[in-house]
Amino acid sequence: MAGGKETPRQKMIGMMYLVLTALLALQVSNAVLEKFAIINVTLEGVIEENKKKSGETLAKIVENAGKSDNPKITQAKEKAQKVRELTSNTLKAIDDIKVQMMKTSGTDKIDEKLVNDHSSKVASMMIQSPVGKKYQELLENFTNELGKITGEKYPTIAKAPKDFEIFKEDKDHANKDFITFTFENTPVIAALASVTEHQSQVLEQEALALEKLAADADAVNIKFDKYILMARAKSSVVAAGSKYEAEMFITGSSSAISPEMYKDGAKLPLIDAEGVKMGKVEFTASGGAYDKENKVRKTYHGKAILGDKVIEQDIEYFVVKPVIRVTTGNAPKLYMNCGNNVMIEVPTLGTNYN
Repeated sequence: MAGGKETPRQKMIGMMYLVLTALLALQVSNAVLEKFAIINVTLEGVIEENKKKSGETLAKIVENAGKSDNPKITQAKEKAQKVRELTSNTLKAIDDIKVQMMKTSGTDKIDEKLVNDHSSKVASMMIQSPVGKKYQELLENFTNELGKITGEKYPTIAKAPKDFEIFKEDKDHANKDFITFTFENTPVIAALASVTEHQSQVLEQEALALEKLAADADAVNIKFDKYILMARAKSSVVAAGSKYEAEMFITGSSSAISPEMYKDGAKLPLIDAEGVKMGKVEFTASGGAYDKENKVRKTYHGKAILGDKVIEQDIEYFVVKPVIRVTTGNAPKLYMNCGNNVMIEVPTLGTNYN
């Protein structure tokens, strides 16, 4: 079989196919051929299921790519579309060969006549004419092209006896190639079932390729699993009777990724707030060219790195010029050498004033 992630059902069908192939060598009755017809129908059902799943996987990759301008996701989408196109073309070419097999048998459908056809017409067509060689090249080309698209290595579908654990030590099969081993002395329905089995393997390998590409695209997306509710207040200190204003928002982080954060190129220490990692920004504010309200606008450059995603932004803040205010509790006269209550304030420093 093709290897990889086969379902129990696919493994069972594959094993039945191998057992029946071995029984064919014993020239058994029509009952075996009928079982091949059942396997062929079952495999065609599996093929339709796998086509649907592959279409859904491709649709998901395309949908994700439409929401992102990340080149890795776009590349995964393009590769997935190439994989689907390669698979569709390969399956169609194999279907054409199956039609040719039935025509050789004198019918255009799988019926009782075809099932009971013990002749070697199809076997001769596949072994003695160029059709068999082209068929093997078709399967080998699929595996090779799939590897080029994804950068992965896939096992050949066109397996000779030496590639099967059950047959590799069998002297009767040792020198046979893929085509001879698959179609020699094989009735039409068994040949059709063999080709349908190869189609199922094509779809298994496509599924593995699409799963990898979907994982590649999904790995670029950062999945947050830690969340915390935060509020960005205009001022954390307010006087009684005045308005408190803030913007409330949800922030999150991924426990699988440890972010790196920077201020003006300098790496920040991380603090943990209820599972969410944050960069601690702390510095002494410097003054500048104050405006008429004794304020100056300043910025610093913030940067966060999460995996291969980089987020950068200039963060704005305002520095207010400290103004000393001196007041006295006595009104309106002060007397020499007498105790006078004097209050000194720097309102702009807020709670930092000592």
